[in-house]
Amino acid sequence: MAAPNPSPTGAVGFRALLGSSLSSAVGGAVSSVAVNWLVYHYTGSTLDVAYVGLTGIVPGIVLGLFAGVLADRYDRRRIMITSDVVRMTVMAVLAIALALTGFSLLLILAAMTLVFSFSAVFTPASQAILPRIVPVEGLEKANGILSALTQTGYTVGAGAGGVVIVFFGAVDGLAVNAATFALSAVFLFQIAAEYGRPRPATPGAKRSFRQDLGEGIQYMRDHRPILQVTLGFLPGNFLFSMVAGFFVVYGATVYGANPAAYGYLVAAMAGGAVLGALAVPRLRARRFAGLLMGASVVGQSGAIALLAVTRVLPLSIVGAAGMGVAIGLINTVFFATMQAIVPNEILARVLSIDSVGSFVAIPAGLLVGGVLAAGHGILFVYDIAAIGMFINGLALLALPGVRSIGYGT
Repeated sequence: MAAPNPSPTGAVGFRALLGSSLSSAVGGAVSSVAVNWLVYHYTGSTLDVAYVGLTGIVPGIVLGLFAGVLADRYDRRRIMITSDVVRMTVMAVLAIALALTGFSLLLILAAMTLVFSFSAVFTPASQAILPRIVPVEGLEKANGILSALTQTGYTVGAGAGGVVIVFFGAVDGLAVNAATFALSAVFLFQIAAEYGRPRPATPGAKRSFRQDLGEGIQYMRDHRPILQVTLGFLPGNFLFSMVAGFFVVYGATVYGANPAAYGYLVAAMAGGAVLGALAVPRLRARRFAGLLMGASVVGQSGAIALLAVTRVLPLSIVGAAGMGVAIGLINTVFFATMQAIVPNEILARVLSIDSVGSFVAIPAGLLVGGVLAAGHGILFVYDIAAIGMFINGLALLALPGVRSIGYGT
């Protein structure tokens, strides 16, 4: 379960992982702003924006369990590099096609579905490789740094995305993302090969996909606090998608046709996530991880309420940043805790099962949010989300398994 002791090779691997995460985050944020702006600009439909959001969620649900088994069976480093190369190619082809033929919603949806399919394969491998590089006592700090740097890149990329649209056009943002995927692959090549190879639970034994997946499911059944966290965050993910998934609609409704305002909101949420991630090591949250995650959901409800009532851009930015702080705290605490307490040979499967369980409600949230926004306005959607998030946070704090989850070094 524990990672190897710190070494020069491990330090290089961690820096490479940071570089990969930063470059992908910058490019991903630029293309996210560009794609959402393109779709809403040409169609004016909140449902079409929801469809774009679904391309980022559905592949993770459909492929998540398969990706977890894949990352526990095969070389995680190679899986990550291959995923980056494919994503680079798809984004480059999409940018060229849109530049030559003009806007096509179906082409954008198809390309983004393919990109996020390989992101679904990439994610469990990247999460499971970290405890091979970093010792267990450093996981909290390492996850905080990794999350903070990633969110910083996303903040910069989201802000830059609005500027790119204004001065160069949205299609150029897609080309930027293709280049950053290529840079990410270059960084990943620097990780030592031995860190990519997973440790088999039973060396030499041949197991079926069903057996491997069943082992991961059984682990979660036997560890009820992990299962309660997975199921307990279902309502929160549903409600969060109704808010963050429609920032472009919120920005256009409250502040007019200004792509910069939309970019600022996305950047503010990412910036808040940086603060939340960096705060985790200082809080020494490992011993009360569940309590902190539940309290963060309650706090997030207040941030959403601020977005719903304000008509002043700086206050909206504060609300978006507050959402980000909660996300930074929750994600950093969760991944550090899972990487510390779950055996590495089964870690990718457990994380992928949690991911599928946690995010299965997001497509429904995007569709419901799109329908409600079309019928009653985006501010009504935000009101509903704020109330629901508050109730979900209190329910999480009431679960004994959630309150008890944590670890000591």
